Amino acid sequence: MAAQKLGRPQGESQVRAALIDAARSTFLHNSYERVSIRELARRANVDAAMIRYYFGSKAGLFDTMVRETLAPVMNMLRQTLTRESQPPQQLMQAYYQMMQAHPALPRFIYQVLNNPGGNEAYAVLSEVFMEILADATAWVQQLAELEQLKTGLDPKMVRLSFMSLMVFPLIAPRLLLQQFDLEANGNGMQTLLQHNVKVMQHGLFVAPLAELQEPHHAAK
Repeated sequence: MAAQKLGRPQGESQVRAALIDAARSTFLHNSYERVSIRELARRANVDAAMIRYYFGSKAGLFDTMVRETLAPVMNMLRQTLTRESQPPQQLMQAYYQMMQAHPALPRFIYQVLNNPGGNEAYAVLSEVFMEILADATAWVQQLAELEQLKTGLDPKMVRLSFMSLMVFPLIAPRLLLQQFDLEANGNGMQTLLQHNVKVMQHGLFVAPLAELQEPHHAAK
């Protein structure tokens, strides 16, 4: 069988999609610095000049790949701001479906955001992450205004708790996940979703816990 020639796939949308798919399969499993434009073009089976044509640069392709991969969650968050109410479990379910489709994504995000170093990947991902945080802040504030949060809860901390429930299991050490028989597949994510919804609705403990006392400052 003759080797396939490099070139432009039929249709501009196919070129763009091929490059984004190549970026996703490459960046999620390799450090940003080690991924070359030539390698991305080879994986997409197009000429390297197409990266500059469609995205301007490697960083532009990376930015587009990140945004299109995270789009299901980012779009749902923004939709909540145009409606009266959006059940939190729908947002959480969209997140788990996204992660199920791209199991390497949680650790990729964790590694990039914990390695500032001034590189392009950190700059891109941190900007996208701050956009998500801003939308999440507005969403939780909306829930508070609609009186859908329990009395006495700080909306800022509610946002932190909600994101922690979503994010932590998927970036935990694999050894820990194995102890709970938690796999990033359909059944595993559905089990986790159902548990998290119960936690959000009912809490963990039967009897109310004693409130923490304010620390006493030593007299000067």
